Amino acid sequence: MSFLNSEDVPAFTLAGFTLNVEERATLFASLAIKKDQEKLPSIHLWGKILGINQDYLLAQSVSATSLFERKYYYTLDNLNWYQLPEVTPEERRQADSIQGRFFGDPSYEHTVPKNHEDPESSETKMREEKRLAATISSINYDVEIVPRGAYYRDLNRVVRKNPSFQGTPHLLAERCSRLPKEDFGQTHCYMHFRDGFEVTTRTLTERINKFDDAIDIFESIENDEPKGVWSVQAEVGGTVAIVRSLQWPGHTFIHSASPLRFTSFYFGTGQKNHNIGFML
Repeated sequence: MSFLNSEDVPAFTLAGFTLNVEERATLFASLAIKKDQEKLPSIHLWGKILGINQDYLLAQSVSATSLFERKYYYTLDNLNWYQLPEVTPEERRQADSIQGRFFGDPSYEHTVPKNHEDPESSETKMREEKRLAATISSINYDVEIVPRGAYYRDLNRVVRKNPSFQGTPHLLAERCSRLPKEDFGQTHCYMHFRDGFEVTTRTLTERINKFDDAIDIFESIENDEPKGVWSVQAEVGGTVAIVRSLQWPGHTFIHSASPLRFTSFYFGTGQKNHNIGFML
């Protein structure tokens, strides 16, 4: 799980993103106020979706009982945060089929095209706030990542942050509680941060002599199709890895070895690249 805090903002200048003076002055203070008002266990900046008329700044809160239970919030003025509605898997599919840009108006109704696989389906409408929540949920599922070894599953099958994870180069890190220097920028050391991963024979074959049932609890992004859907580059003498998704242009993950930090941010139009298979 990787969220953007105020101290993480300078790191994102490496990826070409920053917050203006007004946003820095008010944004994180307003998030702290929202956390206190609703007694949330946490709330962090998630990203920014660029609309035609206005832009959405977005935040998410994580449940105290599960790292995968989220509440999403948006603001149009950097001060007042509003909770987005919950969405179903079907609503996520519908939102994914909408091709146009966000308008920047939560009440705007987008047209959802009919599902050609279902002859009885017809065009429907979806409010922009619902589409916004569905888009955030889809991006989290598709491209939210963490370094291998940053989390583990305890005996009660609860996913927890790994206190021994150091993220620094270490040549003897066969159990990958630290990332080996030669693997720092490689996709096999980054994992999808989502629930429901089950170990299969294929998993054991792919990770032979490297499998650890405590920390190999997520799917590696190395297997994502099409090949090349992730861009990984090293900065600052190889001590910072920048991982970008080409499936969701605008999603950036940064992993710094010194100081130890991994965090992500989305900055884009909220549109999925459905043509990625033809581009690679």
